[in-house]
Amino acid sequence: METGAVIAFRVFGGNNKSAVNRFCREFYGYKDKSNNGKYTYERPGFIDKFKHIRVLRGLIIVKMHDVDEIVTFLKGHNAEVFVREVVLLHSDAQKLSERIQKPSSAIEKGLF
Repeated sequence: METGAVIAFRVFGGNNKSAVNRFCREFYGYKDKSNNGKYTYERPGFIDKFKHIRVLRGLIIVKMHDVDEIVTFLKGHNAEVFVREVVLLHSDAQKLSERIQKPSSAIEKGLF
């Protein structure tokens, strides 16, 4: 049986929604639109470097060897983090073993 980790986290922004939004963009990435929506660019986030399953906004499943780096990033942004080792279902293990799909613009710019 293959094991992974469930990482649950919460970022404290208080009343500062822009700080939470900035963190989400840095962590998850975002779609950038220009020229009144004529062009769309995928901006990769920190989590895109790892094979992961995004369950909810603050809940992800990753492989055990990636946990330390992800938790360090989250704690660097003053997030409350909860980590537990779990036994992966066959379907989850397959998703975490698939090749990471990277946006072509990120590859061209050397972000990965």
